[in-house]
Amino acid sequence: MSAVKKVSSFKLASLLRRENDPSAAIKLFRNPDPESTNPQKPFRYSLLCYDLIITKLGRSKMFDELDQILLQLKNDTRIVPTEILFCNVIKYFARGRLPTRALHVFDEMPQYRCQRTMKSANSLLNALLKCGAFDETKEVLTRVGEFGKPDACTYNILINGYTQSGRFDEALKLFDEMVKKKVKPTGVTFGTIIRVLCNDLKVKEALKMKHDMLKVYGVFPTVHIYASLIKALCQVGELGLAFKLKDEVKADSAIYSTLISSLIKAGRSDEVSGILEEMREKGCEPDTVTYNVLINGVCLENDFESAYKVLDEMVEKGLKPDVISYNVILGALFRIQNWKEGAYLFEDMPRRGCVPDVLSYRIVFDGLCEGLQFEEAAVILDEMVFKGYKPRRDRLERKSVLKGDGRLDFPAKQARGMNLGVKMVQKKVAVLYHYPCHDGVFAALAAHLYFAANSIPSLFFPNTVYSPITISQLPLQDISHLYLLDFTGPLGFVQQVSPKVDSVVILDHHKTAIDTLGDVSTTCKNVTKVLDITRSGATIAFDYFTQKLKEETRGNCREMSDFKRMRRVFEYIEDADIWKWKLPESKAFNSGIIDLGIEYNFNQNSSLFQQLLSLDHDSVINRGKESLCRKHKLIHEALEHSYEIVLGGAEEFGRCLAVNGDEIAELRSELGNQLAEKSKNLKLRGVGAVVYRVPELGDETKLKISLRSVAEEDTTVVSQRFGGGGHKNASSFLLSSTEFEQWKVKRISCYNTIN
Repeated sequence: MSAVKKVSSFKLASLLRRENDPSAAIKLFRNPDPESTNPQKPFRYSLLCYDLIITKLGRSKMFDELDQILLQLKNDTRIVPTEILFCNVIKYFARGRLPTRALHVFDEMPQYRCQRTMKSANSLLNALLKCGAFDETKEVLTRVGEFGKPDACTYNILINGYTQSGRFDEALKLFDEMVKKKVKPTGVTFGTIIRVLCNDLKVKEALKMKHDMLKVYGVFPTVHIYASLIKALCQVGELGLAFKLKDEVKADSAIYSTLISSLIKAGRSDEVSGILEEMREKGCEPDTVTYNVLINGVCLENDFESAYKVLDEMVEKGLKPDVISYNVILGALFRIQNWKEGAYLFEDMPRRGCVPDVLSYRIVFDGLCEGLQFEEAAVILDEMVFKGYKPRRDRLERKSVLKGDGRLDFPAKQARGMNLGVKMVQKKVAVLYHYPCHDGVFAALAAHLYFAANSIPSLFFPNTVYSPITISQLPLQDISHLYLLDFTGPLGFVQQVSPKVDSVVILDHHKTAIDTLGDVSTTCKNVTKVLDITRSGATIAFDYFTQKLKEETRGNCREMSDFKRMRRVFEYIEDADIWKWKLPESKAFNSGIIDLGIEYNFNQNSSLFQQLLSLDHDSVINRGKESLCRKHKLIHEALEHSYEIVLGGAEEFGRCLAVNGDEIAELRSELGNQLAEKSKNLKLRGVGAVVYRVPELGDETKLKISLRSVAEEDTTVVSQRFGGGGHKNASSFLLSSTEFEQWKVKRISCYNTIN
């Protein structure tokens, strides 16, 4: 009998390289030599074996198994891992959205006998920024000098990370720091900054940056930078300058496609043939994107014969029409109600080598319903259900078979298959948002952008704490879904309204909402809630609706661009609303947005959302800076007239300072905060009460008591006792002027009393 051949580390590496199944690979790694005659002798793994198994586990996101291998590697003192191995591990944890584990591995690298340099530090910074871990990023930057001198790669990672998260001001400061420290910017640096400027349509600034990169820094603009600039110029209607820039660079098909699309939109289709001829003369062949632009152009003119010719030409040129090519034609056919030809093209797509996607199905389903071809639409809906595609719910509820009684009713089987019910009366989505409140109205803006992108009819109701909307005030017969943004209504409202609509979505951050709602989703099955006291209502709504929009449109819509452009404004709204004040010039921004005086009641200001979308945080900050001094003076004068009260009228809640705020109620947050500090310094509770009347109530005897607190003082205990609510450090309630008089400490005669 021949001896059993021993498996070497070289052989194991070869086996691991060929094994595509990560689960099988980890079993092989753990037991590489099952027929060993000496099982007590440990297997001697090579660094390559470790590298291969770590790569397979990391790419497969098998992080628990990866941790076990890393522990084994740490204890295998024969092996000295390379720095690049840990760079890869950090990258894998970033892909899994595990920034803490990435940071832990980096900090433990010395225990693996591996030196840390800027290479692994850059990998860590990139991982943390991709995960949105900005606090951890700043902590690493405080000690980054331990690993070497930050280089252009470091700054490029930071600038890209901050721009991706909408923190463009911080990215520009990093650029200035980069130049100051004599780290030469690269094409990547300028490309990132110019791309963001172009996305925000700040064309003048982008062109200046392009000029400086060559004249000041000696860096030649890349074709991608020209593509961004030309696209932005076309979007703002500067086609002449766009064509001039095109002549400065060897334009690629992306640049030419952008120019062709802009010519078509500008009604200059007769110039397209000249552009195509120029492309061919310069050796730049049209690609699929170019042909799709051409298809869209002829479809806008309802010239479908030319559209099909373009498809045929693509095939002749060796290009394969993609699903976008067909969806453009499908959309145009159903737009003019040529449902027969549209349905034929849809059925012919697989034969042409293109599989319809969810958008294809939605176009066909909507088109057939508009053409009253309900039997064919039902077949399409069946296919959608089978493939896991969902039609837009509002479309399903609007487009249905006409019953004898005049109501619309889609076939019940298909509706049940989508778990959408058979309520086919045309209904709308209703949004109740906190009013008058910056946080509440921006939460409503996020909802508006989402509903606009999906063409969902919607109703907006400003909802005040002092006079909340009741069920009887809502047109429930017209409402299918209800969204409660930044305010959940009075006690019991959710439980009362949920049986009367298809669903209720709650997006809120107030402590009282969390306390009063409890586990409402258990008792009310159609209620979805996102409650997070660490964020504001606006940013909760921003994240909620952008995620839905990404999933449904792949991010390809104008509204997604609006979301990206407005992200920084939402962050400033949150910074003030939950009293973080961490963003640059945050108090100036808050002051500026107050000065704008925008009416937040949508039913009184139909252009509300357009006004909000036109805001630029820099402009708001500049406006606010001009008025901050005046407001500080008003607050200082008010503080001089503060007086002592017994909170709640009984010593149970202790004592604090109060101030009459009828004249400066819009400054109640800052006034209340400074009043709370003053109260604390006087050895009273760290709570300030701003007292003012609300004209909208129409009742002079009612007072609004707006409480603000510092440190760990919880104002909601008092507010909830009197039927109000809010955050720990900011809440409010209504009280009669007669009862409030009983709260005042009369012995302090130098203090004013309320009129």
